[in-house]
Amino acid sequence: MTIRMVRAAKPAGYLSLLRKASTILLFLASILAVGCHRDPNVQKQKFLQQGIQAFDKGDYSAASIYFSRAIQVDPRFVDAHFRLAQTYSKMGSWPSAYQELRRTVELQPENWQAQLELGQIELAGGRRQDAKDRALAILKSVPTNSDAQILLSNADLSLGNPADALREATAAVSMAPDRPVVYLNLGQIQFRTGKADDAERSVKKAQSLDPKAVLPYMTLGTFYQQQKRWLDAEKQYQTAIQVAPKDLLARAALANMYVVQGQPAQAEQTLADAKEQLSSDPKAYRMLGDFYLGHGNMPKALTEFASLSAKYPNDLSIRKTYVQLLLLNKRFDEAAQLNDEILKKSPQDTEALVMKGQLLIQRQKTDEAITTLQAALKASPDNAFAHYQMGLAYRAKGSNEQADSEWRQAVKLRPALSEAWAALGASATAKGDWKTLEDVSDQLKKYAPNSVEAYLDHATARINQGDSLGAEADLIHIQQMAPQSALPYSKLGELRLAQKRIPDAEKLFRQALSHDPGSVEALRGLSQVLILQNKPAEAMKLVNEQAAKNPNNPALYILQTELFLGAKDTDQALASVTRAVELDKNSTGAIVLLAQIQAAKGQTDQAVANYQRAIELSPNDARLHYALGSLYESMGNWQQAQASYQKALSIQPENPLAANNLAYLLLEHGGSPNVALTLAQTARKGLPNLPNSADTLGWAYFSNGAYSVAAPLFEDAVKKVPGNQTYRYHLGLTYQKLNDPSRAKVELQKVIDLNPKSPVADQARHTLSELAGG
Repeated sequence: MTIRMVRAAKPAGYLSLLRKASTILLFLASILAVGCHRDPNVQKQKFLQQGIQAFDKGDYSAASIYFSRAIQVDPRFVDAHFRLAQTYSKMGSWPSAYQELRRTVELQPENWQAQLELGQIELAGGRRQDAKDRALAILKSVPTNSDAQILLSNADLSLGNPADALREATAAVSMAPDRPVVYLNLGQIQFRTGKADDAERSVKKAQSLDPKAVLPYMTLGTFYQQQKRWLDAEKQYQTAIQVAPKDLLARAALANMYVVQGQPAQAEQTLADAKEQLSSDPKAYRMLGDFYLGHGNMPKALTEFASLSAKYPNDLSIRKTYVQLLLLNKRFDEAAQLNDEILKKSPQDTEALVMKGQLLIQRQKTDEAITTLQAALKASPDNAFAHYQMGLAYRAKGSNEQADSEWRQAVKLRPALSEAWAALGASATAKGDWKTLEDVSDQLKKYAPNSVEAYLDHATARINQGDSLGAEADLIHIQQMAPQSALPYSKLGELRLAQKRIPDAEKLFRQALSHDPGSVEALRGLSQVLILQNKPAEAMKLVNEQAAKNPNNPALYILQTELFLGAKDTDQALASVTRAVELDKNSTGAIVLLAQIQAAKGQTDQAVANYQRAIELSPNDARLHYALGSLYESMGNWQQAQASYQKALSIQPENPLAANNLAYLLLEHGGSPNVALTLAQTARKGLPNLPNSADTLGWAYFSNGAYSVAAPLFEDAVKKVPGNQTYRYHLGLTYQKLNDPSRAKVELQKVIDLNPKSPVADQARHTLSELAGG
């Protein structure tokens, strides 16, 4: 008989109740999930675990974010603070690591590992007594802590207590006789206290305890190298490489030892082997190129990075180094092409943007350079080198104040950026701001103690502040730094020349020439001495002989030009400067000198053409536009003069010379008196002691009806240059407007007496007749 199991039917109400119960359970589960998610303890532990996982993978940036988020949830979460400190240590962010360790021990004073790591940072930062006190505190609670004992021994050694350090290091060995690190520490202290044999035994004991560890071989190799036991040192470094083939420190140490021995070829081979054997490690395959860079071998560095750039096209670090080398070697087109490829792959790459800015400055595209560098600084506002390049761009544009501001920001961000200090020094020199130059050169000496330029700037600042003894001390220091250079002798000669110690100056210039017969500075100085001794022919002969020996040196022809001008021989001067321009077609200074001589000889069309040629080479040099404007004004072409002055001011709005001359042209040729007044005020601000600026500003006030304000300005101009007819004429007109006819007549009569046949004298007679009629 078959028995069938029949399921009893359930009432409808039961099913409904079951569905409701399921819904309630799901709702409760979701509530519990949300509750767990919002539980701070759950959250912080989750972030902590995520941070640990990232740390173990070597992703320290991600780890720092997770640990920081855990601390945001619970600011007193000790484990997160400690883990974050260790992460910052791995990242090399020692100030941040120090702060996190401080916070850890505040919250948990008995965290001895945190106390130990804090003490290690204190010792590395020079806080030796703090490190010692911390080690003693740890040992008081944990007397067998060998790491704290090691810290104590190192702190005492730094404090100048070698006997205590040796005793404490020996005690560390007793605490942990099976740990290689205690023997390494003891060996290092023994070596530093003159016990080389004991040190060797201690380090060999460390090697025996852990034959696969690199550090003992490296330490013993260093000991042997310092003792000049070259073969023994070489063996230790090579063993370290065999033990850990991927350890780059051992290869670098071996290469360095070869360099110290004077065996650069073997050093290169060591690094070439690293490149070949570790071809997938970026740090390894660039070691040889960095070696060439570090030793100033630019040709080999360029060749090496060219090869690496071709072999590793996706390594942007290699490519950027190669671009920088191309820039240094003035291969701008190649640099631009490679840099554009980098930016195509990584449009926001700050370094590539900065290099693009450099290239644009070289091509005199300053506005584009500024825009590009602004983009770089937007992405990386603390990039000191970008600020330095921005300063160069502003200087090229003629915005000197903005340039100085960028350079000061650069040295604020990176005080050791000597290029920015040097740029500030050049700016101070151009402005004649000798106090600033002295301050800047002090900083340059601090951060670049071997910089000749630093001491030269300091000497310049001192001599211009009346401290000739201080300047002499700086120049003598340069002599000691570069005894074979002509420069310090030339500069000391210039100092003696300024002191009118002519025989001493001559001796120094001749000493300079004995070091460098082609030194233009020394030749110029000696020529000045000979001219002062009434020997101009000898000076000319000296320069001519050097020009004959070095016929392709344009600087010698410029010096020749100066001597001809001094002798008032403009024909020969013109021939010499023409030759200088032929040799260096891109020398703006030589072209301008040619234009000046042509203008003096009345060859105005040729002079205009050469000023325009100079402007093509340096379109953002406001001084060139001003010079061209002055030439046009002397030719009576006031419209072109006005256009040139306006161009100068568009480049450099505060240019006082251009502002002064443009203001006067506007006043003389129906321009706006209000605009002229603004320009004249700019000129007077920039040239406060120049009588011409006082006259222009006075004339602007006169044209605006402010006669009482104009009068003292004209009086100042006349006082400084009593023989200037225009200044006196303007003063006479002003007195007339101020209803002071007697004083007006005196000034107008002096105008006539100075040069009765001049046009200004005719104007003065006309005004006098008006006064007489009135």
